[in-house]
Amino acid sequence: MTTTPLNSIDLYCALMMGEIVPWYQPMIDTQTQTLYGLEVLMRWSLDAENVSPVALIGAFEENGLLPEMTQHLLRQVAADMNDLDTLLPAGLHLSFNVSPSQVAKPGFVFDTLSFLAALPLEKYRLVVEITEEQPLRNTPEVVGAFLKLQLAGVEVYLDDFGTGCSNLEYLEQFSVDGVKVDQRFVKHICTKKSSTSIVAMVAGLAKAQHLGIIAEGVETVRQSQLLSDLGIVIQQGHLFSCAMSQSQLRNYLSPE
Repeated sequence: MTTTPLNSIDLYCALMMGEIVPWYQPMIDTQTQTLYGLEVLMRWSLDAENVSPVALIGAFEENGLLPEMTQHLLRQVAADMNDLDTLLPAGLHLSFNVSPSQVAKPGFVFDTLSFLAALPLEKYRLVVEITEEQPLRNTPEVVGAFLKLQLAGVEVYLDDFGTGCSNLEYLEQFSVDGVKVDQRFVKHICTKKSSTSIVAMVAGLAKAQHLGIIAEGVETVRQSQLLSDLGIVIQQGHLFSCAMSQSQLRNYLSPE
């Protein structure tokens, strides 16, 4: 990965040149072995840059360009979904990551609902996944943003639940629709009793609270089966598919 700091000029030029692009990783309903959803992931199309998505998002935020990046990415996703519409199932969950600082910004709800309006009416379920790197402040702005999104049919999930700042207190403080089990727990679910217990606890909590639950980072059949046995049937990871560009996603949806 590059260690050269990215400045605002580099990032702005990348946006203007269309070098920041969405990739998509499938989420699978393991009960039916069908496509349940797609998580939108950001990539820099220039291979030479070799910047990790986490570092790239951080750089956009540090340079004050995160709103512009989000708008740019969502426009591309809307165009991709409309282009692939006939290949995608009705009810598809389309999720993307947002940081707590993004949620609190004035234009976040407007940008999200504008994106929703650009998609085929009522065909997709939009999900925002709140990332764990920063604390999620219990402020009127954040609570109001969640309420407006949910009234519009957008679901709110806590990403990487149980890691970083994504903790149990959030379930009391905020109205959320689901949680995602972090890949570090999934990785050791078959070999460490502690990981197995944590995943089982989260699964039980989600069931008791009537929350959706998704496991990410699934790499083996054994992991998938154990997760299913715990009631986590929506799964994501390299066992099913890696992240794909729009053209790769087209081939995935319509194999020859």
